[in-house]
Amino acid sequence: MRCLAPVFLPQVLRTGSLLRRTRRSMAAQDLRTAPPRRWSERADGIYWLPRLIDKARAAMAGNLGDYLFGQSPMDRALLQKLGLRHREFASIVRNAADDESVLAAITARDSGAPARARAWSEGLPRRHRLFLWLIDVDDGYRTTWLRAPIAAAAIAISRTAKRLWPSRAAQRAAGNPPSE
Repeated sequence: MRCLAPVFLPQVLRTGSLLRRTRRSMAAQDLRTAPPRRWSERADGIYWLPRLIDKARAAMAGNLGDYLFGQSPMDRALLQKLGLRHREFASIVRNAADDESVLAAITARDSGAPARARAWSEGLPRRHRLFLWLIDVDDGYRTTWLRAPIAAAAIAISRTAKRLWPSRAAQRAAGNPPSE
């Protein structure tokens, strides 16, 4: 039997389950083949921010897959607390070397933004328990016999959202100007 440690160890390190990294390279991850960082990873105490950074990078590289960037209500809620729009956030991520650089740029724009985002993020696991569980199952961070129907529903919702409400933010982030 093949040892699966080499396959799962990078994911464990990436999700921070055993080890938390404060600096993360900003290389775009291909979200067509692997999920972004888990919602529960934090950057400067802010849930969801590392995941949003991964999605922004993937959108700019054209590797977003079925993930949403520009249509996600959770992304919008966090960005509202940070005082940013998707386009502004994508620009910050594009010019940042790592997560700490993203945080520094956000703080430079609005010194109160990280505190507002941390306050929002503290209640996130309690307010959105079911939604976050569904995301964990869909991304493969949790196992359940419901994974296949949850993944199918998530793909259908994502593709429908992208078709009905094309993300200008994702198009701009990838360097493709939206058609008006």
